[in-house]
Amino acid sequence: MTEPPLFIHISPDWCGQQALANLFRQNGHAVALEEGGRLAEDILYAQATDGRALAPWSRVRLVTGLYRHSPFWLPPLEAWRSFDWLAARFPGARFILTTREVDGWLLDRMVRDARQVARCHAHYLGVAEAELPEIWEAQWKDHIAAVEAFFGNDPRLIRVNIDQDSIADLAARLSDLLPMGTLPPDRNWHPPYATPPENTLLTNLEPRLTAIAGNRTYIDDVAGFCLQGLDAARDGDTPMSAYSCIWDGGDRITRGSGTPRDMAVLRRADPPPVAVSTQDRDFKHQRCEAVINDVLRTGHALPLRVDMEDSRWLGSAQGDVAHQPVVCHNRRVGAQNVVLWPLPDLHSIGLPGFDPYAPPDQIPFEEKRDQIVWRGMISGSEMRDSVKPGPASHVFLDQLAKAGRDPAAREEAWNGLKRTSRLNFILRHFDDKDFDLGIVMAWRYRDFATDPFLAPYCRPRETLDFFRGFCYQLYLSGYDHGSNFIPMIDSQSVLLKEEDGWEVFYSGRFKPWKHYIPLARYGADIKEKLAWARGNPLKCNEMSAASRAEVARLRDPATRRAILARILDGLAAAG
Repeated sequence: MTEPPLFIHISPDWCGQQALANLFRQNGHAVALEEGGRLAEDILYAQATDGRALAPWSRVRLVTGLYRHSPFWLPPLEAWRSFDWLAARFPGARFILTTREVDGWLLDRMVRDARQVARCHAHYLGVAEAELPEIWEAQWKDHIAAVEAFFGNDPRLIRVNIDQDSIADLAARLSDLLPMGTLPPDRNWHPPYATPPENTLLTNLEPRLTAIAGNRTYIDDVAGFCLQGLDAARDGDTPMSAYSCIWDGGDRITRGSGTPRDMAVLRRADPPPVAVSTQDRDFKHQRCEAVINDVLRTGHALPLRVDMEDSRWLGSAQGDVAHQPVVCHNRRVGAQNVVLWPLPDLHSIGLPGFDPYAPPDQIPFEEKRDQIVWRGMISGSEMRDSVKPGPASHVFLDQLAKAGRDPAAREEAWNGLKRTSRLNFILRHFDDKDFDLGIVMAWRYRDFATDPFLAPYCRPRETLDFFRGFCYQLYLSGYDHGSNFIPMIDSQSVLLKEEDGWEVFYSGRFKPWKHYIPLARYGADIKEKLAWARGNPLKCNEMSAASRAEVARLRDPATRRAILARILDGLAAAG
């Protein structure tokens, strides 16, 4: 008995992929649908490395949803464009091309998946979301023309117009190739809308942007700060973390040790080159992949050492010497050969604090609650007088987990945890009426939210609107620069910030007493600074306004691209 063929759907998202999957599954045929973007990653990585595609899905009869648009700060992957490569690799396969009226498809693509598709494409192309329909329509027409030119009268191509052909029609056409005797209960090509699409579209197309792309002085200032401490490369090894990579600016990406990294650059005529990697990569490897894609987008590709690990003491007086420039997302003040770059999963435009479409804080300072608010994870390290702190909080959390029910071991771990900076601050001020504090446990340590030691201090995760209800927001250093700095400072509240000696790409633009109220290490002078803030509301309003103006610059896409290009120019000039 001849095995039925593999069917590969080569249309973009929202062209009936779910209905196809329902039809095949209803008839007992295994399906791979989207797989969280892993289908597209697998195909394009195999194409880039001349490897085997779809090996994890060798038993399925249909693969559909050959795209990735999440996380949006990675490039959108569209493996349905690689129909010619797939046809060569799977000569016995059948290819399904579903088409529909283009305006309906454009509307679907703009609003479905909570605008995730639109956000991803706009971020990658560096355009406003309102510009996408014109771009997508041209891409749609080009794809249809390319498929027709490639397949012509080849019987392997199955054409379906989902505005005219019913699911029953398709089932009848496929029955000669594999059993399709049962139709799914839902015979609609498109899932229904929860909200009228026109309403969804109109409420999400107006960004908060500041047109400063031509401000060369600003761009040079941010890029110059990122390049501070840059020195010429010299002999010697530069220690890098396990999550780093070395890119030759072309097609070779290795670990710091020189062995190949499971990452490659796929080069095609259209769309532009893209870095792709294996599906089982760690999220910190994904950061390196994202940085390489940032560079590819600028058109300024050059050899780079990239290390997006947290808490980089590299190049500082307390860390290892950086003999060659390394691109990192943080560094210590005064570090040498550590070049700052936005952390893709924290600083990308569209993420909290950097989202041009997010509504601004509408609550005036004088109408907010007269308290200091803070929520966060128990990061941070054991407090010490030296510049470099002691063990990280997760060391003591792991120790507490291993203690089980042993009272002495639990007490020892708890005492260590109480010496870490954030928890120590919370214990000192938790019952003070001037504060609204709470721990939000990281997912890895979520079970500790019910531990008798920690439960009294744990609180649920809150929305941005909650924090904007307070006059004073608090920044406490974690293992390095805190992740909530930008969302907090982009409000009509005033920020009290612990001065911690860490820098990220935007740090040079925010100055103490101009944009925020500085705090001593570990927040030791918090009460004194709160008293000052309460006595100087006009100064607080001025700081808040200045801060919001700075953040507005940081979320302008054209400006961000220009900053990254300028950083790369500086690296190239340094050799």
